[in-house]
Amino acid sequence: MNNWARPPERALIMHFTHITNMPAILASGRLIADSSVAALLVTNVGATDIKAARRQRRVSCPPFGMVADYVPFYFAQRSPMMYRIACEHRDQAADRYPGGDDPLVYLVSSVDRVHDAGLAWAASDGNCAASLTRFTRSLHDLAELVDWPLMGEEIWKNLPDDRDRVRRRMAEFLVHREFPLDLVTGYVVRTPSRKEELRQVLRSAGAPRAYVDVRPSWYYGYAPGEVSK
Repeated sequence: MNNWARPPERALIMHFTHITNMPAILASGRLIADSSVAALLVTNVGATDIKAARRQRRVSCPPFGMVADYVPFYFAQRSPMMYRIACEHRDQAADRYPGGDDPLVYLVSSVDRVHDAGLAWAASDGNCAASLTRFTRSLHDLAELVDWPLMGEEIWKNLPDDRDRVRRRMAEFLVHREFPLDLVTGYVVRTPSRKEELRQVLRSAGAPRAYVDVRPSWYYGYAPGEVSK
């Protein structure tokens, strides 16, 4: 599962959510846009300030609307958003989701599956809440719009000669209104114990054969109070 080894029109896309949200997601058979999903979430891992900004940020290409009117996917694992979640857990930040990234489940699909299904979508070249971020609805634009080499790098922090790396690493694939789960190709979790937990949820939902993989390299996994070496 490496996007830098895939053509942009077949790139993997990744949405993550807390494992406690999975029963409701599986019961509905879909992911729902941020603007409509809040009441259905058991555990909301998103920051209030970021969600508020996404409700005000317009998508400049069809089907238009606000960023919050879309189901968000990243093109790369270990996103800056997941880093923030992991760090806030490590630092025991006040008034933030406290659970870290370990309970998060990736739902993985691909650009071509969404496009071939005829769903309305848009892609961004970076953080959708940033004013300079650009959008497209064209498959042909993806090759130039997204910084694909950066999607494959483990270290994505800003550098003295490139202070826009963090924003670009947050490039998104946005699916309008809702995303049907039959387009999911598999799920990724951090540990074997989380895999078994998710498998139990999937079995209870009538999806015992769904593909689940353990990929600790897709996570940060910081412990509370951990000191960087």
